Order: sequence, then structure tokens, then C-alpha cells
Amino acid sequence: MIPFLTLNKILVLVISATSAWIGFIAYRHNPKAKPNKMIVAMVALMLFWVDFAYLARMVNDSNPGLALVFLKIAWFVTPLFFALLYFLAIYLFSEKKDKSLLSYLVSFVAILLACGTGFTHLVITGTKIVKDYFTISYGVGMIAFLGGILFLIVAALYIPLRNYSYFSLAQKNRVLYFLTGAFIFYTANFIFNITLPIFFQITRYYWIADYSTVFLLGFVIYAVVKQKLFGLKIILTQLLIGSIALLLLADFISAGKSLTFFLKGILFVSFLSFGWLLTKSVQREIGQKEQIDRYATQLAITNKKLKDAYQKVKKLDKAKSEFIYIASHQLRTPLTAIKGYISMLLEGDYGKIQSQGQKKVVENVFSANERIIALVNSLLNLSRLESGKIKINKEKVNLEELLEQIVKDFQQQASNKNLALSFEKPKVKIKEIEIDREKIREVVSNLIDNALKYTPTGTIKVKLDKIKKKGRGEFVLVSVVDTGEGMGKEEIAKLFNSFSRAKAGTKHWVSGTGLGLYIAKKFVLMHQGHIKAISEGKGKGSKFCIELPIK
Repeated sequence: MIPFLTLNKILVLVISATSAWIGFIAYRHNPKAKPNKMIVAMVALMLFWVDFAYLARMVNDSNPGLALVFLKIAWFVTPLFFALLYFLAIYLFSEKKDKSLLSYLVSFVAILLACGTGFTHLVITGTKIVKDYFTISYGVGMIAFLGGILFLIVAALYIPLRNYSYFSLAQKNRVLYFLTGAFIFYTANFIFNITLPIFFQITRYYWIADYSTVFLLGFVIYAVVKQKLFGLKIILTQLLIGSIALLLLADFISAGKSLTFFLKGILFVSFLSFGWLLTKSVQREIGQKEQIDRYATQLAITNKKLKDAYQKVKKLDKAKSEFIYIASHQLRTPLTAIKGYISMLLEGDYGKIQSQGQKKVVENVFSANERIIALVNSLLNLSRLESGKIKINKEKVNLEELLEQIVKDFQQQASNKNLALSFEKPKVKIKEIEIDREKIREVVSNLIDNALKYTPTGTIKVKLDKIKKKGRGEFVLVSVVDTGEGMGKEEIAKLFNSFSRAKAGTKHWVSGTGLGLYIAKKFVLMHQGHIKAISEGKGKGSKFCIELPIK
């Protein structure tokens, strides 16, 4: 069994080496970061506390005066350690980093306790041996010292607890790490450094309290890791390498024979090289993961901004649709009345128009009013489409008869422009299909009307066929082919967008709103169909195809 003194030496060596290594890692990672500097300072104070308390007990038998000096040094740094823990808590858990009244009070109390302990006999008056164990003689200021330490402890705990309910889950976890280390440390010190020695004169277990600082430091470090000041993997890797290196160094120094000394030296150097390469590899891995995390965070922020922007656009779009619907609805009534009065004027209900010039003016007014009514109807359809108010009412329809009727309706208009408008019937009889008659009529009428607008001379053909699509079944294909202006690829790409028109449509002799094809596409999609435009280029005509499923 290992003797207590030997075990104590090993524990002091291990704790001191581990703490020093942690402080070195923190400093090397980011020497300018304040929390890292605080961790290094805490490690230094901890080493003073633990090592000088140990040295005081070791030299007390031979030199009690020196033991008292060592003990005062250990107790001198104790309040400074607690104060530094308070300021570290501020940087970890508080948004406000500026100095508050509490911060000034903590600094004052810590300095007062440190000076009162280190430079006077108010707290510690001497040392003595009681029942073979090192014992401290306390002065009149001991109670005040304990009260000051209690204040520093409460202040350090107050910082993470005051806004705990407002923290995120990750922040709450960091607080729990911090509090766990603090609880172990404070409990061990209260029992083994205060209660047992002062009230029961039991001093043999002092080392438990002193060495519990490593738990506090460990959990605080882990809380800092959660703040991403340096990677946990790097810490663990370097701690492992450092521990093994210390053992190999001790084995190397204790080697007796020259050959053994040489071989162990090679092993020690080789391990250091391997450890350096391993640490660099872990650092690269951490760096890559942090970069990925940064990209992921930026992506999440961008997605949130896009989502917020989409919601704003959606609200604006809804407001626009509602405005268009209300405005169009209000315009419809007076426009209908105007149409009625103009029709009555042309029919002579208010007396015969005296000249052809007057009649021509009234006809122009009638045509302009018709275009405005068409625009209002398109806007109403658009607003109803975007608000989801338009529904399809399917019924069995003979598409051949419907197309033939639509073509007849446009014959006079085609004749006025000296265009040949024709309908090519399918070679094979097509049975009735379920569609919304009025909406498909509007789609086909819009395509023929566009063909008439954009075809100065030539022909316009409306065709009906039946096609099969692999894995999708049978479709009817309605085509409107003209020999007109034609389109480029860029125009075709945006042709079915709202308020979009072909370049030829910007000419003064072509009227339109740019909504017809957009609405047509929506109506076709409501039938689970497809609409597309084809053109070989400018001056080569256009072809519009509508595919509707046969069910």
C-alpha cells in the first residue's frame, strides 16, 4: 500500500502538472482573449494555493517560521482566486462586461482579505502539531475572513443565476457545468477547511479541500469550452500526451544503465514528436469543423432572413391582391354602365348620330371601354387566383365542338385583318373529357387572340390531337400555330409570368396587360395539365400547346 505522504506527493505533482498544462493550452490558443487570461491567472493562483499549502505542511517540523510564511502565501491568494472566479463568470454569463458596483465591491473585499491574511496575524497566528497532524492557529479576524469569502462565493454564483431563466438551453448547460464545479469545490472547502479544522480540530483531511480546486477548474474549463474558446478534443489530447510524456520523462530520468537510458531517451523524443503531430492533426480537424459550423450558422441566418423576407413579400402580395380585387370590383360597375350608355348611343336610342365622324369617335370610346373592361376582368381573375378563390367546375365536354365554336367566334376578327383562321379536326374521334368549359374557353380564346395580335399576315391554325405519354396516360393536345412575329428564347422563358409580354407586344398597335398567359397557365395547371410556347426565332411564327389529361 502506498504511504500517505508518498500518495500526497504524487497527487500534488499530478494536480500541479495538469493545471499548468490546462493554463498553457488556454494561453496558447488565444493569448489576447480576456477569459483565457483569467483562466491562466486562476491556474497560477491555484498552483500557489495548493503547492504552498503542501510546502507549509512539509517544512513545519524543521522550520515552523517558513511554514507560516508558506501558509500565509496560500491563504493570501485564496480570496483573489474567488474574486477572479467572479469576473470569469461575468465574461461567461453576463452580457454587460462593464464594471458595476458589485464588481468594485468584490475587488475591494478580495484585496482586503488577501492583505489582512498575508501581512497581519489577524487571520492566522501560527502553526502547531496536534496528534501528529499539522494544525493552524487562527486569529481574531478568522470569522470576518470567512464572512468575506462567503460574500465572494455568493457574488460568483449570483452572476450565472440572476438571468438563468432567460438563457438558452446551451447557456443553461454551461451554467450547470460551472455550478457543478463550484458546488464540489465549495462543499469540500466548507467541510474540510472550515468546519472540521475550526470547530472540531480535525486537520488530517485538509488536502481534500485543497485538491478540490482541480474539479472547479475542470468544470469551469468545460464551461469555457462550451463558449468555443478552445476545443475540448485539443484539451483532452494534449492532457493525455502531457500525462504520458511526464511518465516517460520520469522513467527516462530514473534509467540506470547507459543503453537503457539511451533507448528510453529515444522513446521519449519519439513520443513527443508523435504527440506534436497528433495535436496538429486534431487542431486541423477542429478548425475544419469550426469552419463548417460557421458556414452552417451563416446559412441558418441567411435562411431566417429569407424566410422573414418571404413572409413580408407574402403579406405585401396579399395586400396587393386584396387592393386589386377591391379596386377592380369598384371599377366594374361604372364601366358596365358606360358600355350600356355608349351602346344605346350607337343604336340611336338618344337620337341619330349626325355624322360619320361623330359615330367613329363614339365607336373608339366603346372600343377603349371594352379594353378597360377586359383589363379589369383580368385583374379580378388574378386576385382571385392568388387568393385561392377561383375553383374549377368540371363537366363532360366535347372538346372538338368547343374549339370549333371558339374559332367561329374569332373568324370575323381574323377576316378584318385578312388572316386565314382555321380549325383542324383530329383524325381519330376524341371522347368527351372532364374540364371546366369556361376556363378552357378563356385559355384557348386568349391564345387565338394573341395570335391575331402578333400575326400581321399569314395563317393561324387551331389543332386538336390525342397523345400518349409513357407512365402518365393519354392527353389531348390543343395547338395554336401562327406565322407571326415569333419569339426568342429569353422571351419564351418569362412569357408565362404575370405582367410579362413579348417584345412585339410593346409596339403601340398591340394592346394587352401581360396577364392573359399567366392566367391561362394557372387555369391549365388547375386541370393537372401543361402549357408551353415554341418558336424557332424572330419572324418564324409561334406555336402554343395545351396538354390536358384524359380521365
